[in-house]
Amino acid sequence: MQLRDSVHSERAFTGIANANNCLQPAKKNRVNCKALCVSVTVLAWLLFAPVSRAQSWDDKLRWTIDFSSRLQYLTNTSGSNPGQFNSVGVDAFRVFSSRYRDVATVNLQINLWCINNLERRPGFFDGPDDCQLVTKASFVNFAIRGDGKFNLLVGHPELPFGLEVPVSTNQTLRQLTNPRDLGLKLDWGVGANGTIGGYHYATTVGRGSGVKYKDSNNPYSITARIGKATDTQSYLGAPGFGVSGFYGDVLTRVGSISNRWRLGLDGIFYRGGFGFMGQLSVGKTDSMDTINGLAEVNAVTRSANSVGYFQLRSFNQDFSTGWQDAWSAVAGMRFTPDTHWALSFQLEHELSVFGARTEQTIIDLQLRYRK
Repeated sequence: MQLRDSVHSERAFTGIANANNCLQPAKKNRVNCKALCVSVTVLAWLLFAPVSRAQSWDDKLRWTIDFSSRLQYLTNTSGSNPGQFNSVGVDAFRVFSSRYRDVATVNLQINLWCINNLERRPGFFDGPDDCQLVTKASFVNFAIRGDGKFNLLVGHPELPFGLEVPVSTNQTLRQLTNPRDLGLKLDWGVGANGTIGGYHYATTVGRGSGVKYKDSNNPYSITARIGKATDTQSYLGAPGFGVSGFYGDVLTRVGSISNRWRLGLDGIFYRGGFGFMGQLSVGKTDSMDTINGLAEVNAVTRSANSVGYFQLRSFNQDFSTGWQDAWSAVAGMRFTPDTHWALSFQLEHELSVFGARTEQTIIDLQLRYRK
């Protein structure tokens, strides 16, 4: 595990979240150009600012500037290639304490996301060329007891379901199945969490709208997980297992309601330099039986600065015409020469799809810098 722990890890800042549109349609190209200039300016400042730019004015506050730029190429498309995804943001984490103990922790994550010619994109973007100011995982976790056994969370957390709890997928090419499986990755709401006897539990009751807080058609979500305790998320995730449940009326991107329930099982274990993780969920989507899963094998180099992985993702649903399946194979790697830079490459090939869509191959290349 020492080798695994040396791979760059992050606090629980994962997910996508509420966005406020910063564009008018007639101004999209101009604003995208401005956003790109801002991104380049910020990156230049990051590169040439003194390393000692300090946080000493508050020793309980940790904050990071996060910049990433991604190119995406689709092998089967009539649109423009490649698509672009640029992001500049701030991650902040602070502990508030009384004289005797910690009282609360605050996570705040705000990003400016800009896309250009991006066909495969989150549903809150207005089109393939757009900019959005995005609030990702942002919440306050109040330490009610002070011993970690019972905390009360308020805000916009990542849903505690499956591998998303131990594994960090924040701004990474490597993703898991919750957004498609549950219809949500984060949600606005309240929750309780804690660690008892070496096991961590977490529950949330949310609005059910995910990206933006919307109450049309009265959506909601209820999520819970219990598993082996882990204090932080990391890129590969700590070994252990978990059991999860989900129920809700989820607001879809077109404004309709999708009723879903899931029971899930997930696990991670390591043998030498190899890691194995999996997640299986069963349930119903709008009264149709559903079985979804993910399996991954990953490997870390001896220097711990490179990770390679291979995933199989499977989505299966019993439509009125019978069972259909959507399988995809994913291969990727990430190179981290230090704690600031990360260069990632991923290739995803759809082996089968729902309905009459055509299988697609998606190639992504991303450069990320955190300071």
